[in-house]
Amino acid sequence: MKLFSPARIHLGFLELDQTLPRFFGSVGLTVSNFCFEVQISKSKNLNIVTEHKNLKKKTLEIFLKFKKKYNVNFCKINIKKIIPSHVGLGSGTQFSLTIGYLISKLNNLNISIDEIAIFLNRGNRSGIGVQSFKQGGFTIDIGKKKGTNNLPLKLMNIKWPQDWKIILLFDLKGENIFGENEANKFKDVNKRYRSKFNYNYSTLFLKILPGIMEKDFKSFAEGIQLIQNNMSEIFYKNSKKFSSKNINHIFDYLRNKKIMGFGQSSWGPTGFIFCENSKKRNQLLNSIEKYITLKKLNGVNLVRVNGRNKGKFLTKDCL
Repeated sequence: MKLFSPARIHLGFLELDQTLPRFFGSVGLTVSNFCFEVQISKSKNLNIVTEHKNLKKKTLEIFLKFKKKYNVNFCKINIKKIIPSHVGLGSGTQFSLTIGYLISKLNNLNISIDEIAIFLNRGNRSGIGVQSFKQGGFTIDIGKKKGTNNLPLKLMNIKWPQDWKIILLFDLKGENIFGENEANKFKDVNKRYRSKFNYNYSTLFLKILPGIMEKDFKSFAEGIQLIQNNMSEIFYKNSKKFSSKNINHIFDYLRNKKIMGFGQSSWGPTGFIFCENSKKRNQLLNSIEKYITLKKLNGVNLVRVNGRNKGKFLTKDCL
């Protein structure tokens, strides 16, 4: 059987004060164009087929964990297509869930996706990746309950308006943050940002949610911008700064043009820009490409993507 699992962009955290009964909370969107494609079949021995050493190691770790707890059968796992790692597209959670889900299905284990996520230690802060895997769309979670091992609680999952379009900005030279460095970033956050966390929630309910539910792009884009500015100030001590210098230059260009609805996905360096329709996206993309050439922002690539209202896709024709 073969599984396709999509990428996501993480649009910001709502609450980072871990002294509260519930903390984190986040907003995110499943996107097209990038996915894992992994095939699994029965085998006499474990055979992991991939040219990516880090994914081979991770696959082995996941298999051995399932083997120890569930005594699963050996199998052949062929990793045919990948989501780029550590660029802000949620590859870690998607890959773990993809491998775990396939092993579970092949061995007829009666365990849910949520149980697989907890078993593989995913969804510790944000629930966006798990929800993108399960159903796609635009997701809001309201964080983890303190003192539990539960996944972040999903508040809403909303169909993404298909007229609204997205530009992703990739920077080959951009800094990415993960692992221990990511954990340290969260430790640096303290209660002095209390007003910003409160503002995030008011922005969610007064701008973002009404915007997407009523298809009011202006309201939605303004709300995303406010949360992104807050996240930038909290993590980078500057409301107009993100991890990629080149993408920062492009964002300054957008600010000068009074455009809203852009920011950084997760820890970056990937950036995103929301556009009201295809025509406006094409116009803006052409304008940015000229700016990139003018300013010699080498290494920046622009990709047109759409919001995806479906999660994983399983085919069984390969059994």
